Amino acid sequence: MSAFSQNLDFEKRAINDTAALDLAMNNLANRYLDYTKAEGISIGDRERLRYEMIAGRNEDAIQTIRNIRAGNTSEGHLTYSQYELYLKAKIQQNKSGENFQDSYRSVFSQYIKKCTDIMASTITVNFTTYDGVAQFTDDFHAKYAGVPEETLTADEAKSILNAYFLYHVYSLTEPIIFEETERDENDRYLIEESLIISARDSAEISVITVRKRNIAALPAILIFTIYADNSNKNQAMIAASKGYVGVIANSRGKRKSTNAIEPYKHEYKDVYETIDWISKQSWCNGKVAMYGGSYNGFSQWASMKEKVHPALKTIIPSVSAAPGLDVPMENNIFHNFPYKWIPFVTNNKLLDNGANFDAARWNRMQNTWYTNGLAYNKMDSIDGVPNPLFQEWISHPTYDSYWQAFIPYKEEFAHIDIPILTTTGYYDDGQRGAMYYYLEHLKYNPTTEHYLLLGPYDHFGAQTESSANLRGYEIDSVANLKIQTGLAFEWFDYILKGKKKPILLKDKVNFQVMGENKWLHRPTLAEMSNDSLVFYLSSNEKDSSFQLTKKMNKEVEPIQLSIDLADRSTPNNADYYPWPIIKDNINLKDGLVFKTNAFQEEVVINGSFTGEFKVSTNKQDFDYSINLYELLADGSYFHLSYIIGRASHAKSIEERELLTPNKVTTLTFNNTRIISKKIAVGSRLIAVINGNKNPNSQINYGSGKEVSLENLEDADEPIIINFHPESKLRIPLWREP
Repeated sequence: MSAFSQNLDFEKRAINDTAALDLAMNNLANRYLDYTKAEGISIGDRERLRYEMIAGRNEDAIQTIRNIRAGNTSEGHLTYSQYELYLKAKIQQNKSGENFQDSYRSVFSQYIKKCTDIMASTITVNFTTYDGVAQFTDDFHAKYAGVPEETLTADEAKSILNAYFLYHVYSLTEPIIFEETERDENDRYLIEESLIISARDSAEISVITVRKRNIAALPAILIFTIYADNSNKNQAMIAASKGYVGVIANSRGKRKSTNAIEPYKHEYKDVYETIDWISKQSWCNGKVAMYGGSYNGFSQWASMKEKVHPALKTIIPSVSAAPGLDVPMENNIFHNFPYKWIPFVTNNKLLDNGANFDAARWNRMQNTWYTNGLAYNKMDSIDGVPNPLFQEWISHPTYDSYWQAFIPYKEEFAHIDIPILTTTGYYDDGQRGAMYYYLEHLKYNPTTEHYLLLGPYDHFGAQTESSANLRGYEIDSVANLKIQTGLAFEWFDYILKGKKKPILLKDKVNFQVMGENKWLHRPTLAEMSNDSLVFYLSSNEKDSSFQLTKKMNKEVEPIQLSIDLADRSTPNNADYYPWPIIKDNINLKDGLVFKTNAFQEEVVINGSFTGEFKVSTNKQDFDYSINLYELLADGSYFHLSYIIGRASHAKSIEERELLTPNKVTTLTFNNTRIISKKIAVGSRLIAVINGNKNPNSQINYGSGKEVSLENLEDADEPIIINFHPESKLRIPLWREP
């Protein structure tokens, strides 16, 4: 059979016969490349690189890498450096006749010796897998088992080659990378692992310290995390490479600690004890700072709940989780994703990646729950594995003393008087948590030195570094930022070493205006905007949607939204999450769609949109959602902001106030996602208002019972929500004076 026919010859070999398997895949890759060339089939460089590497076309593959890198600059590892090292080792092997392992060890050791300290600290993060190649191995084995014996279609060949590439390259290189990296680390640093015994309650806290050899006492930079894994020491190395002592400590029960693993519960005392221990070590000059994001941001705030340790001089909490406020529930609505997070961090001393990435298990669980309309507290019964922490969480549906015990609450913010830099992003899942700490801190200690930085970043970008393409949106060039390895240490140098303040922090509130390619700087969050537009929900229909008008018309009838919670064939608000940020279209039948007239001048939306809805309903409660988009002149939709909320908690997250059926009530909201973006001439604002019924979060049936106990039997008649003419949205703006 010709290699250029629709089917490609393939000599399938036993998967455990490594040499024969490698040869078979080499032949297949060559046939596939020849086939695509003969047929004029275009292959992107990134995909072509894989096939060239398997085919042994090493020089061609190196040229392909150069093509991929063209125009790209990087201060760290160049794009696909790990593949380039593999290719250089293959070329050396072919010339010398030695085995691949020796060739790769030689090439890799030469590479790492030339790396700066900061580059060396990120090698295992960038060049290895999170699970010892388990996922790539399982994927390849599963696909290979189904491969035909003699011929493959082009699509079958492509699929198996892609799976083999990842399995093959990382299986060969990863063990050597770990060995040589550890050797290099021990040459550069003194790395020690300790077990702290808390003087407060004898709890054990596992700690790793990294420092340069033979140096005087230095300030220490601490990360306190529940995410115990092999990359922890690499995070500590970043600080050591920047002229500090790097310290990473794990929550009790993790790594070497023999205590029970209880997320969030003990950080308020354990982090304080860790800071105290660090401050007394000979390698510390008595100054300690902290940084990190998400749970690691939470732990910084938790450490100061009772008092600030005298040695703690500053913190940089990024995208900080606020238990009870943004995770596991937001505006009193429980999200489903934290359910799988529990086994991820509590199943063992490190992390259970197998559980975390078992998408089939989690999809099956939440889809079974959603489709069958089961009570929310039956989630672990559906999963088939008891989850006592999940049950504990959902038994506290208000922001009560249970949640308040984890982090500073009200007046407990008043004693926090150290300099702080908070970072978050417009598309950060944890923005509301980060803003809770920021706003409450300034409320109870208004004169504190607390800086805020916001930009077009997601949950990871706002704690590490920006992504040039954020969910389909190409960020402005000035928004490119390295927080973890750049801005953070500029701040530490400013506070701990007396150097200049980071140039980007020109005022207390610093934010990037999307579409304007510039940063703005203001003294307070309120001064982000100097004007606003108020739009009323109008029942006037135009272009298959209702209108957002600048004038209220009390004479019009209320606008009615009907949500049939018993109907599981059609979800509501399933697409509120902004991914991608720019869409060709949105579901215009998903709820009530409101549209402004086209803007006749450019404006900049700066801040959180707010609103006040006058509503009446036939139920005692309901959950609602609002999604705000910019409809551009080209017909595409830019996702600006959103909120999901519970009507019975509109007045207070601490107390539930059920609605009186068919009585008009005021629903006020002011905690939507902050945004800063230029709105172009010809654009319109689109507001999509809906109920919340989808597999991603708790469903409120409106019976008035505890929501976690409700099920499909409580759906009875559809929820009817009437939006009265006084209902309005306020859009904050910045206009140049």
